[in-house]
Amino acid sequence: MIKKIISYIIIILLLVTTAVPRVNAAANTLKDLKDQLAALKKQKQENDSNKNKTQSEINAENNLIAAAYKNIEKAQDDIETAKKNIEKSNQEIENSKTKAANMLVFYEILNGDDSLIEYISGAETVTELVMRSDAIAQILKYNQTQITSLEQSIESNKQLQVDLVKKQNELDKDIENYKKQLASLKNNLSKLDDLALNINDEIKAQQELINYYEQIGCKDSDLLSSCVNYSSNVRWYRPLTRGYISSNYGYRTITLNGKTQTGFHSGVDIAGNSGGTPIYSALNGTVAAIVRKANCGGNQVFIHAKINGEAYTILYAHMLDIYVKVGDAVTVNTVVGTVGGGGATLQKNGGWDTCSTGYHLHYTVGKGHYLGGGKDGYQSYSTFISKLITPPNMPTLGHWFYSRI
Repeated sequence: MIKKIISYIIIILLLVTTAVPRVNAAANTLKDLKDQLAALKKQKQENDSNKNKTQSEINAENNLIAAAYKNIEKAQDDIETAKKNIEKSNQEIENSKTKAANMLVFYEILNGDDSLIEYISGAETVTELVMRSDAIAQILKYNQTQITSLEQSIESNKQLQVDLVKKQNELDKDIENYKKQLASLKNNLSKLDDLALNINDEIKAQQELINYYEQIGCKDSDLLSSCVNYSSNVRWYRPLTRGYISSNYGYRTITLNGKTQTGFHSGVDIAGNSGGTPIYSALNGTVAAIVRKANCGGNQVFIHAKINGEAYTILYAHMLDIYVKVGDAVTVNTVVGTVGGGGATLQKNGGWDTCSTGYHLHYTVGKGHYLGGGKDGYQSYSTFISKLITPPNMPTLGHWFYSRI
């Protein structure tokens, strides 16, 4: 969870100084979608005119990032310290219980057949009498001290656990706040994410989707929900017939192009297949956007779908071939393209993809319909990032799968 916080904080701090608010109201009609495209183009012009930052601004951002790291590290240290104190307290409680039990047994032995008075009066000399009396007093005092210490340890342990839960809840709230802030930030996350749709690609994809709506006869005043119907789904399918999970969704550290990089990974990487292996749609749906030869992510396909009434956007990246076009209805048996990310597509081999190390499929799932219309639609890439989930029905890191179900 701390790694996820670091990822979100870094994204926010790097982007917030140049963020320009997006028009994120739902595009219910084709005209709404066109208005949002116009706003996107206007934002690009503003971004282009303000893209050169002074060194002082860059230094200020770096200082903010450094401060954020320190705060996160301190929070992490506080949590770890609290956990260690709880473990130590639990051990001390167990030790106190054992000592108290042993002293109680000894006390019972002394107070068994004969009374304490008889035990003390049985002394044959004054010195022995004093020693026996002192021994009994020390036993009773020690036992009471152990009981008091035990009670204090229990109370301390309870408070530590309360404090730990409180701190955990505060950090969880911070994560949610960071996600909400992301939705209003500039969408170019290429320096932080393993792949990104820059504003030029986004404008092109949005225009292609508008062209598709117009081609199927959708008018400016028509509700987008009436222009496209989404097929029903009952389960998630895997996008490949076999594969190996080489990288999980979430925060990670990798070596790319000879450099160690730390950042947020927006999906799962599925390796273990050669270039040209067929990629299938994970759900019945509609192709919403296509990006070709992006410098980070290569060929990409976005699919809109619904399952159990919930809207999702599925993204495939680092593809070698794309066999579909915007507006195509796809089923779980549709081959949307083939596995890429290696060979001639890599920058080091003269290709375009700078964010891949070999053949694999990058598979991302987010809630809602990115670039889409209606109540489930939104146009900001950072909103898409904030709505990502762990892709369903996939094995964990380092494991193989050998079927699509």
